Amino acid sequence: MQSRELAEQKLQGMLAAAGLPVKPSYHRAQVCALLGISGRTFYRFVAAHEVDPDSGAPRHSWTLDSYMTRGHHRVRFDELVGYLQRNRTYDRRHADDPRQLDMFGT
Repeated sequence: MQSRELAEQKLQGMLAAAGLPVKPSYHRAQVCALLGISGRTFYRFVAAHEVDPDSGAPRHSWTLDSYMTRGHHRVRFDELVGYLQRNRTYDRRHADDPRQLDMFGT
């Protein structure tokens, strides 16, 4: 299985655990719950996002691309898949903890 497919499958599992549907984009609170980050960290990820003009990839793998609607940041589904694909350390830090799924009340 390719890393992109694996990252997409992982994100769909995270969405199911959080009780969120698969949709084109997610707002700040949903992204924070999925990734286990604070609102402040979310804004750091978004503010530091910069695309390398030569490769088209983010300069820093830990950042998130977003867009604004009425003053609120939204992150696309594909960007979350790309984030998980770029940051494989997420597995080592979070996935082995059985309490991770319990935090969503499942």
